[in-house]
Amino acid sequence: MIQRKSQAYDDVENFPNKFTAEYLFLINQTNSVIPMVTQGSKDRRTVLDTQWEGLRARAQNFLTVALPNYNKTLWDAGIGAIQSGK
Repeated sequence: MIQRKSQAYDDVENFPNKFTAEYLFLINQTNSVIPMVTQGSKDRRTVLDTQWEGLRARAQNFLTVALPNYNKTLWDAGIGAIQSGK
């Protein structure tokens, strides 16, 4: 579920915006018939791209280190493993 820059007062939808929502908001702000790419938008994209690199590294670490280690523990316990969807 992706929430753009909005506030909802229902318990189900009342959660903080995360990375994807921030990126989509940036795209929407520059999307028009004549796109207005401001310096602020460029600066925000630089910040989001930096955040993305950190998130991507965490995901790669999870897929290549944490999940295989967890699967080994599961196999050792006789339970089975989790597919990573690679």
